[in-house]
Amino acid sequence: MAKNQKNSQPAAPTETSAPVAQEAVPAETTKAKPAKAAAPPKKTDVDRLCDLYGDLIFDVCESVLWSPLNAQVAFRAILKRLRVLKAANQYEEFERMWVLKVTCDKLREFAKKHGRRLSPSEQIMLDATLAFDSRIRQFDSYFHRLTAEDQLLLLLRDKLKIPDPEIAGAMGYPIGSIKILRQQAFDRLEEWIWDPV
Repeated sequence: MAKNQKNSQPAAPTETSAPVAQEAVPAETTKAKPAKAAAPPKKTDVDRLCDLYGDLIFDVCESVLWSPLNAQVAFRAILKRLRVLKAANQYEEFERMWVLKVTCDKLREFAKKHGRRLSPSEQIMLDATLAFDSRIRQFDSYFHRLTAEDQLLLLLRDKLKIPDPEIAGAMGYPIGSIKILRQQAFDRLEEWIWDPV
């Protein structure tokens, strides 16, 4: 019996024995610190501009470049340019015109390098299409035959309803020439779509 009592007692810890787990303290006795609500990150000027004009900028990028992938690249480049130029912009009341100016300048550069052009076979197909309904269905192709300048002008005025003075400031044209340039762009579209020869 003495042998059984000896074995029933816990052995003293030795260097080779595993450490004994300590008893867990009940959760009720520990004081949990209230979690601090994380403060929302402070919005930068570019974040604010992106909130206000992001959809407008991306719409113009995608319409001119005719590619969602290129539009995303151009959009990021424009935001980067806005971040650099924001400190120098002191004309808060003309902010949208300034954002559009930066957008137009970047898109002109980007359209030269990455703008989608019609291939010769697409050009021949458009020119050979005689049915009016077929030409109307191909409006995007005809629209992208216009220069980037004409595309921007028509998009800003007719799709986005930006007033002429803002377009003139954004594109660097005299205000009186906006209507003439717009009419010339419409005349080219009309010649391609409605009066093919």
